[in-house]
Amino acid sequence: MKMIKNSLIFFLLLFSFSSFAQENDFQLWNSVIIKKKINKKHSIDLKYGLRFRENASLVAKDFIDIRTRYKLHKKWSLALGYRNINEWSKYSELEKKNRFYFDSYYSKKIKRYYFDLRSRFLFQGKISYKEIIRQRIRLAYNLRKTKLEPSLSLEFFSSFDNFINKLRYSLFLSYPINKKMDFNLGYKIQQEFNVADPVTLFIFETKLIYKL
Repeated sequence: MKMIKNSLIFFLLLFSFSSFAQENDFQLWNSVIIKKKINKKHSIDLKYGLRFRENASLVAKDFIDIRTRYKLHKKWSLALGYRNINEWSKYSELEKKNRFYFDSYYSKKIKRYYFDLRSRFLFQGKISYKEIIRQRIRLAYNLRKTKLEPSLSLEFFSSFDNFINKLRYSLFLSYPINKKMDFNLGYKIQQEFNVADPVTLFIFETKLIYKL
């Protein structure tokens, strides 16, 4: 428990530091995820997301994402995914994008702690595609005598020819409503680097996960 408290303090300090001298925006991200387990090693996810920007007053984007994941063994797994994105500017101009991505996961459970490391390589765009590398570290903890599971994560965004250009810090609470349905409530801060007008996003996120 002491480790969780220290981690929370560390993340709050990072959040505070990231908000200085940048343009800020509050956003609301919502998603519904349907998971289907094909067998012990193979699963498929279908996700719909809707995001709001400009202090959650305007629709920023919506998307449909489909992903297949294969478990190599207890600690390693691989995934392939595709996302179809509708993205609106501040002036309500619509731009359609595609995203193709490949994930590798390393995960380990130690008593009540769960650790995972995800490496993602993605290509996103319409005619010309931008390559992005995303590395995420996540630590979850199963609280005693409760269904709540808090988690902390730190994600690094970079391109193939540049250093880190974006950081995302996340704090989540997961709660199983029943055997088939989970609800996640999260708070994120996303900070940009190496751009002319960097933006810091403060994000409130909800997820509803249904297992077929």
